[in-house]
Amino acid sequence: MIQLLRRTLKITAVSVLAVAASASAQTDLRVSVADMKQDLASLLHQVKSLRLEVEQLRAENARLARSQSGERTRSDLLAAIEALRTAYKQADEAQKQSILAEVNRQMQAFAKETQAAVQAVVGVVSSRPATPAPPVNFSQDYPKTGKTYVVRSGDTLSKIARQHGSSIKHIQNANKIANPSRDLQVGQTIFIPIAP
Repeated sequence: MIQLLRRTLKITAVSVLAVAASASAQTDLRVSVADMKQDLASLLHQVKSLRLEVEQLRAENARLARSQSGERTRSDLLAAIEALRTAYKQADEAQKQSILAEVNRQMQAFAKETQAAVQAVVGVVSSRPATPAPPVNFSQDYPKTGKTYVVRSGDTLSKIARQHGSSIKHIQNANKIANPSRDLQVGQTIFIPIAP
């Protein structure tokens, strides 16, 4: 159970560190993790003390059973040991619940801080005006004679121009194609200017 608690605290600490968005939040988180480590060390010390007490009581029970078998019966000793085990489990569970509640509280506070920081960044980014794309001016200086062509899969402006004896610039100007990768579509009919 202690190992599970350790593993849970380590996983929680790693998750908290991965989510950290700012230097101050990381510092607060480190302090919180250090506090949790101290709490865990204190808990482990208490657990060791309880284990030592259990061992001492077992030894005492064994000694009493040998020397004063008439005063205490075996069932009384077993009941005392069981009561001690129950008390140990309850103390262990109470400590675990206390630590988990504190970790949960700190995680929620950190999540609120992180959310506020993210919202602030989103607000700054979304408040920036979008820069419009500069207008494209198409020249009318291209041959007015030529032919139409239906764009096929795999066609590029340079391939079409080369196959039909035209230039990329003439095809772009005649068809007002600003961005060939976006504006040239399969199945589209375009005009290919060809000088007479």
